[in-house]
Amino acid sequence: MNYIVVSLLCDQFDKVNKKFSECIGARGEFHGNFEQFRRRHQSISHSVNEADQFLMISNVACFGCHMLGIILILFVSIFYRHDTVSDSTVGAFVYFSWLVSNVFGLLLAIGLAIFVNNKVTFLQ
Repeated sequence: MNYIVVSLLCDQFDKVNKKFSECIGARGEFHGNFEQFRRRHQSISHSVNEADQFLMISNVACFGCHMLGIILILFVSIFYRHDTVSDSTVGAFVYFSWLVSNVFGLLLAIGLAIFVNNKVTFLQ
């Protein structure tokens, strides 16, 4: 769900940026309604703030759960290695899969936040 919201907001920022770039002439002069672009950017930024309020708990929970999962998997794999990972190949594969999925989820959450931040600050 976070990815869909971020994709929609970034798409809106890309459209505004493209239209704004089309209004700038070869010598840097602006031909267009600057107030219209300002209002559009402000409405999209307001949408980002609303999405941030809406998804804040989800993002914190995602980040916290993935960090907790990574810590627990590494703790169990290091300190209880003989009972879990070295017991069988299947056990090692399961723990490795859990670790990879938690790292991927954490990187996805962080990457989406960075992506939106870059889109917002690029236009300001």
